[in-house]
Amino acid sequence: MTGVERDLAFSSAFMQSVDDAMAMLDMNGVISSVNVALAELMQVKADDLIGRSVVSLFASESSQIDKAISDGTGIEFELEVLPGKSSKLQLIPAPDKNGDVSGWIAMLRPLEIPNDDGVIPADSFDPLTNLPGKRLIVSRLERLLGVSDEEQGQVTILCVDLDGFGRINSEFGRAVGDNILVETSRRLGRSMRASNIIGRLQEDMFVVVVPDMRSHEQINAVASRLISNIAIPFTVKGARDSVLLTTSVGIAIAPENGKDAEALINFAQSAVELAKQSGTGTYQFYTNNTGGEVRERRSQVNRLRRAIDNDQMRLLYQPKVSLASGEIVAAEALVRWQDPESGVILPAEFIPLAEDAGLIDPLGHKILFQACETLRVWQDADMPFLRIAVNVSAREIARASFFDDLTQILNETGIEADSLELEITESAVMESAEEVIQSLREIRQLGVHLTADDFGTGYASLSYLRNFPLDGIKIDTTFVGDIDNDQDGDGGGLASAVIAVGHCLGMNVVAEGVETQTQLDYLRWRDCDEVQGYLISEPLSSDDFIAMVQKGPAI
Repeated sequence: MTGVERDLAFSSAFMQSVDDAMAMLDMNGVISSVNVALAELMQVKADDLIGRSVVSLFASESSQIDKAISDGTGIEFELEVLPGKSSKLQLIPAPDKNGDVSGWIAMLRPLEIPNDDGVIPADSFDPLTNLPGKRLIVSRLERLLGVSDEEQGQVTILCVDLDGFGRINSEFGRAVGDNILVETSRRLGRSMRASNIIGRLQEDMFVVVVPDMRSHEQINAVASRLISNIAIPFTVKGARDSVLLTTSVGIAIAPENGKDAEALINFAQSAVELAKQSGTGTYQFYTNNTGGEVRERRSQVNRLRRAIDNDQMRLLYQPKVSLASGEIVAAEALVRWQDPESGVILPAEFIPLAEDAGLIDPLGHKILFQACETLRVWQDADMPFLRIAVNVSAREIARASFFDDLTQILNETGIEADSLELEITESAVMESAEEVIQSLREIRQLGVHLTADDFGTGYASLSYLRNFPLDGIKIDTTFVGDIDNDQDGDGGGLASAVIAVGHCLGMNVVAEGVETQTQLDYLRWRDCDEVQGYLISEPLSSDDFIAMVQKGPAI
């Protein structure tokens, strides 16, 4: 078994965590493993696909597939998987360390058919999605609420609103927008049981009613599942690339918030607005304090604006260490808000607020400039060559002036472009429009390194990701934590799979959140390139970072 084949063997768990219909093949095109999504798309049992040749599976296109496998080159084309159901097949070669093809990744993505139906009726079904309209939703909810509390338990109303949907219609046209609404209705249906009520309230707002929910933990799980399923890239006719959207969910509960159907729906809609104010892709429960929470948020925005203007942001630096040499090779710049009233505030608490309030651009500019200035100080102190990594959002990169601002910062601080690394979360990479992708290409041409952060959380289509101008990926911290949390002895299976995928795509792989020796030893065994985490060092001031580098190897 070659190194790549051994790596791919570890990726079964990873395959099941992504929503692409996906199979692993050996070097001759024989299927070695498949995920549930592929079996469902093909309408067969997964075991019936194992051991079959991909050429025989898609006999109508056997000549194209056979030639691709023989030549060792990737291929992409459309075919009819089942009668009336077309999909796009991609074969991606997986080379070993010598560049020879040792296996293949096969991916199938269904192609949707557009629907040009009309508007939502007031009292029956929506002709576009075939879901109940508002009046019918209210009627069904009223009947459900008429059941006694002892029989029914809690009834949960979740309003699901697509974030930024208006730009879809303006950018791609109404037909693409309608296609996305149809696919959204299907995803909601696949996410829920048949006993749940699913309807369309208005343009891009849906409602899901779930009876017999016994705890907030159950409701949290449902809301998170809905958000995750909408975050999967939409492949629709009329859009050149996959379309990415997030969704905000507002939640009301009966009898906790009352038993009037229309009022409960309105409460859930109010909670959606609060969720959107907290950042896209989130959910919020309705409470009697919802109005007060909105006022509190406005106060927080004003405080954050003053903090940016008054230089209350501080940077700390966490070392990245090469597992090959043990030397510190880079630092990630981590921002902290030093608030005079509340003390140190972590970025998870204020970055979403900055993005939602339109403050991410001035904040990001200050962070990037300060990080590059610090690297200039290190270089002047005769430090060894180091990269400095800075987190940026897709929204920042989408700004027309970002490239010019970046170039100006590099010129003003005098650092080389190849000593700067920009980290963008995997989901943000996948949400990028074509103009953002072009900006990433231009940034990489400068020599700046680009890395997908939090990789492996299930948003990315692997075939789509490989088309981005990325130099590296960072394994999500949850996968690293699983290494010594799993009692079955293979807690590192997902981390190992991400390493395999990264190396197959020719990328540098970094594991963050390393906190135990077991995790470090496992990552070294699986040939991870770099690590960072509290086992090595907490985030440090600039002076403490310099002192640590000067001590020599960190592991």
